[in-house]
Amino acid sequence: MRDLLVAHRGEPLHWPENSLEGYRAVLGAGALFLETDVQISGDGIPLLSHDASVFAATGRDLVVTETPAARLLELPAGYADRFGQRFNDQRITRLAALVELLAAWPAAHAFVEIKRDSVLAFGIERVARIVVDELAPISGRCTVISFDYPLLEHIQAVHRLSVGWVLSAWHATERGQAEALAPGFLFVDRRRLPSPPESLWPGPWRWVAYTANTHTEIGRLRARGFDLIETDDIRELLR
Repeated sequence: MRDLLVAHRGEPLHWPENSLEGYRAVLGAGALFLETDVQISGDGIPLLSHDASVFAATGRDLVVTETPAARLLELPAGYADRFGQRFNDQRITRLAALVELLAAWPAAHAFVEIKRDSVLAFGIERVARIVVDELAPISGRCTVISFDYPLLEHIQAVHRLSVGWVLSAWHATERGQAEALAPGFLFVDRRRLPSPPESLWPGPWRWVAYTANTHTEIGRLRARGFDLIETDDIRELLR
């Protein structure tokens, strides 16, 4: 199972999502793959955040791309609506901190999703440069992923880094784009999948599904041909 499961945002069923402690816990449990989300702060610092605003994490409705990193990093980020005050000591994580953590786990591979909000705010070239530079110490064992196709084209052509495209739909148009880009990975929400017996598109990529949290769901996805499966509960599934 270790070579199948991806720790989606760390382990958000048990830790604040995208938290350094969550990633430390799943790596310690044997996870070989993890996924995270990156937004760029108003002063150009890559931070781990799925949403455009940090409201869910901190209770403060601050837009990441409009706020200096220092302001965001001082706020408790324990997802109080979900966990109460249990993780009140947690803070938003810098991408640099995750890269430093991964240096101690040389077998681990990171999927780093660049969010479209940041691309719209700062442009493809600047966002790509910021994130790729931060990932340099682990460039051989990370993959930049995104819904943003032009961003991935740029990163693949200019920075020569592994990329993965997250599909927003399952149509012939997307299949043609996938064949043109030929990414290392294709990601798809399992709820977007067509009904069997339609098969996954063949190509040079590895297929990644998200998100499944039970052995039954994972078994179905494996049977359909998925190479990797994202989960919110990786430690339980690895037991």
